[in-house]
Amino acid sequence: MKNNICGSRPNILFIFSDQHNASFMGCAGNTVVNTPNLDKLAKEGVRFSNAYCQNPLCVPSRVSLLTGQYCKKTRIYENRHILEANSVTIPRVLSQAGYRTCVIGKTHFNGEQYHGYQQRPYGDIFGQAHQPDPRRTPDSLEHGLGNLLENTGISGIPLPLTQTEICVAETAKWLQVHLALHSDRPFFLSVNFDKPHFPIKCPKEYYEKYKGKVTLPEFPPDYLEKQAVPFVREAIRVNGGWEHYGKDREIHERALAAYYGCVEWVDSAIGRILDTLDYLGLSENTVVIYSSDHGEMAGEKGAWQKTVFFDASAKVPLIIRWPGHFKENACVDEIVGLIDLFPTICEIAGIDIPESCDGISLLPVLKKMSNESLGMNKESSGMDNKSSASGPVVSGKDVGCNESVGECNLPGRNTICLGRDAIFCESTVLKVPEHAGCMIRTKRWKYSYYLDGNEELYDMENDPGEWNNLASNPDYAKIKSELKERVIEFWQPEKQIERYLSTPMMKREKHFYYYSNQFVLSDGTIVDGRP
Repeated sequence: MKNNICGSRPNILFIFSDQHNASFMGCAGNTVVNTPNLDKLAKEGVRFSNAYCQNPLCVPSRVSLLTGQYCKKTRIYENRHILEANSVTIPRVLSQAGYRTCVIGKTHFNGEQYHGYQQRPYGDIFGQAHQPDPRRTPDSLEHGLGNLLENTGISGIPLPLTQTEICVAETAKWLQVHLALHSDRPFFLSVNFDKPHFPIKCPKEYYEKYKGKVTLPEFPPDYLEKQAVPFVREAIRVNGGWEHYGKDREIHERALAAYYGCVEWVDSAIGRILDTLDYLGLSENTVVIYSSDHGEMAGEKGAWQKTVFFDASAKVPLIIRWPGHFKENACVDEIVGLIDLFPTICEIAGIDIPESCDGISLLPVLKKMSNESLGMNKESSGMDNKSSASGPVVSGKDVGCNESVGECNLPGRNTICLGRDAIFCESTVLKVPEHAGCMIRTKRWKYSYYLDGNEELYDMENDPGEWNNLASNPDYAKIKSELKERVIEFWQPEKQIERYLSTPMMKREKHFYYYSNQFVLSDGTIVDGRP
């Protein structure tokens, strides 16, 4: 173990939601959604406005985060793929370093259910409402989750029995026990909500706030036929709601209102957890990290769910706070990924970063420094005229900057570099391994290459909505060629099918979705515990 570069070893509270579109936060500029607690967290810490998952699908993304590795190394591409039980993970190295480690809520682990965590009081296979013997039924997936766009709106589950509320209660209980019995040791506590993931249902009070008040994103009626590459068309078809694509506006609007409601519900839960930290006097020495496994299309381009490389799907919220140690009210637009959290947490805890990690530490842009030590001044920093909803923007490097970690000397940049100019993201359409692709994101460009040879190239500075695919435009042939070469070298597409097929897969009937979490209400209605 090395000396902690931040001083004494702090507690670490990692809060993780499921399928949270990064633009659905007030601090990200969204004027519709009500997220006062995430906004406050961003004001007190650092928000990363260009954070990407390494695969826009639940299990592959979570495994990349857990191991700090790209999917091409973990070989996890499906929700039923199984991670090796002895893998090097964040909780495993923290446990070995003397941290008390605990995970609460949804992990989506297949096979091994701990992966280095010492405690797991509440999780996937317990049943969503602490049923001691969750029933396993072969059709609970269909009966519980239902049609993606039709099973939306108001939840029928009693509020105290919902996964969201149980996570809050279990977190408060665990923190109180830790403070009473183990206050001499630092903790790593991971709290995992299953919202705003579908079924897109929330308590009535949240749904009613947005019902009839949200506007569906507009898209060309011929988008799928004339603009979307085959990978995108197949993903939209497989992801659900296909029968309502481009029609049934009322169904889409109800789903969108419920999605907004779910986001606010999760924000409320996060606020109560942070209040518990305050009440117990733990806030000052606790690093709080908030993120999500991937985004949600939420009606953009007429699509729902994830697995595509558009920002709505592949970008994730990321906010990190440590009072007195990390910057406050700062927005970093450096391109970062979930794989970077493992090395960042290691450095915070004073632990050597495992050689297996593909990510890099974000501490250079997190640590509290004066403007002078950042190489900034009033004229060059842009802090007077370039800001975000959560404070001054701290820019990172782009293609052409060859500096290592530290101060960047490119003209006009004068900021902190992380020693990397791009992040990669891989994806496979659910159950269709031949539909796979890899995306590279630099400061300005997003390029995607697919197994069928199709390509996408977007100028993210001038086309943030990703409507104008420049891949076939000869004016951009040079930049496309450079990015394609990097993707091919990184991804090795000729090995993709082999990687996919070589990974053990959980039998369908043993997958945690098949543990029924149903309740019989007073009127005889049977509802599922995933509200």
